Amino acid sequence: METREPNSRMDAEKKNFLGMPIDPKIVVLLFLTLIAVLVVAVGAKAVAMLDLGGGGHLIRVPGNYSTIQAAINAAGSGDIIQVQPGVYNESLTINKPVSLVADSFDPIDPSKNITVIDGGGQAATITIPAGLPQMPVIQGFVIRNSTDGILAYSDFIVEYNFFYSATNLMSYQQGSGGINRNNVYFQAGSNAIRLDNMDRPLMIENNRILYSAADGIEISLQKATTPFATAMIDIRNNMIVGNGEDGIQLIQHPGTPEDSNRRFMIAGNLFANNRKAGLGFMPNANTLEDYSGAALAEAVRAFNNTFYGNDYSISGGGNLVTFNNIIANSLTRGVWKVQGPAGSNAVVAYTLFHNNSVHAEQSNLATGVIMDVDPLFVAAPNAGPDGTWGTVDDDFSGLVLQVNSPAVDKGVPQFVANNGEAVPPSPIVFAGAAPDLGWREVGAPIFMTPVATFISPITPPATFTPVLLTPVPLTPSPTVTATVASPTVAAASATATATTIVPSATLTSAPLSPTASLTATPTLQLAIQSINPIGAQANTTVIITISGSGFQNGATVTFEGGQGLQQEVTAVQVVNSNTIMVTVNARNDGSSGTQVWDVRVTNPDQSTAVLLDAFTVTPG
Repeated sequence: METREPNSRMDAEKKNFLGMPIDPKIVVLLFLTLIAVLVVAVGAKAVAMLDLGGGGHLIRVPGNYSTIQAAINAAGSGDIIQVQPGVYNESLTINKPVSLVADSFDPIDPSKNITVIDGGGQAATITIPAGLPQMPVIQGFVIRNSTDGILAYSDFIVEYNFFYSATNLMSYQQGSGGINRNNVYFQAGSNAIRLDNMDRPLMIENNRILYSAADGIEISLQKATTPFATAMIDIRNNMIVGNGEDGIQLIQHPGTPEDSNRRFMIAGNLFANNRKAGLGFMPNANTLEDYSGAALAEAVRAFNNTFYGNDYSISGGGNLVTFNNIIANSLTRGVWKVQGPAGSNAVVAYTLFHNNSVHAEQSNLATGVIMDVDPLFVAAPNAGPDGTWGTVDDDFSGLVLQVNSPAVDKGVPQFVANNGEAVPPSPIVFAGAAPDLGWREVGAPIFMTPVATFISPITPPATFTPVLLTPVPLTPSPTVTATVASPTVAAASATATATTIVPSATLTSAPLSPTASLTATPTLQLAIQSINPIGAQANTTVIITISGSGFQNGATVTFEGGQGLQQEVTAVQVVNSNTIMVTVNARNDGSSGTQVWDVRVTNPDQSTAVLLDAFTVTPG
């Protein structure tokens, strides 16, 4: 056979590359493959924070980070941390404005949620430190097993969660506030929701607050060393049931000034079967209800509530204006010591009393009081499908009015206190000739559930389905104890429920594929549909929720068209394209009486929308 010398560069390369006869085309292919591997490796890290197109990123746990805290540490302001079902044994610190969202949750009955954050007996399952510039969001979890379920020093939004197995399920400290709605609080070792030295506005709405060892909501009114702007605490549309002491307890603290500059609006709540007072006022930092009935100086306005089966329905209140209520089946007293010095605002008006051992004693009763008349509730409370009292499915939904109730159309849309204050600042909206007495108008749903906070204005991937709600009555579910740690166990211990929820297969899912994409929502026309609340008293600070469409990051909010002092906007947070949260110091020097303001939203692209006659400010 004839041999030949290599007669071309190609022949040499075939013979000499790594000592093997490899075609250079293959070499090129290997090189390109190596580059592709590197690109994929970098890309895998990049998709850990997919750009949402609205200023934030989506981070998945455990897909991108194995722990929730690692995802928080990696996140930036405005990012969404989406958590797959399972049990996460972590004590978290949320130190930036992110949205912590369970991949799936039950908006009607959060006790069925299947994504658990277990604090492992630490001081807090979730801590929110002071000084956050915007509100983080916590949505759709089971939060358990710590001294405080959430310990907060900054404003935040918490919704659709199930809290149990903690001394205080929720603890607000000075500097905190925000929105607390659509949660279930069950069997706190002490208090379900604790407020200490509050100086920020707070809305507590549409929650079920059940069977705490002490109080459903405990409010300590410490005296601030430096006066702060008036803080409005708004507690409405909650079921506050079966607590070991008071449904709501307000605690006076020694020292001056007597009025600690907080204001309370308590409306549309059901107080039932609380072992001591439905609404109690205590002196001298005493947290143990003894019916001393403190003549608290802070303005408390309580209307359209139903009190049923408590020992005392109301005990104390030197500056309590209460009307449009039903007080029934009180074991000892209906109202007690709702009184103050001569000329004070303390009053009970437009209230139906039925089947109380004593209807009222040492209290200032005014016009519209109805005595010894059955309100004709639809049904008495019952133990629910499991037949056992003291569990999450206990059913109090029948404590609403029949259409022929004597409490129908017996209320007033607004009550004027002795000092001339109109309560509430804007008249109550009602159906019929006048407002009904009690916590619900005839035919109204049990919970007027707002739309869930939209976490992002983008269309999320198929694995994350945000829940849009319409008003639905809250009906206890017959399977309430089937999924999450059994609510029938009193004050569950740290170990008793450690393995109740089985992580789903998605817990070990692979990182996101680079092909997973997010589709931007078409730009919506800027519009304002509504605001809530629609009014405030001067010298109070309120958080206003503006609902609409087309809101952009960086939008501004202004108040126009009113007379006198301009409203002071201290913070604007664009939650998403449908929701803006605005903190406002309401101002009115009284020179022009009640003032009505238009509300305008202006986007960075200079598009603008206005809602006429939207916000009313009454003189202080």
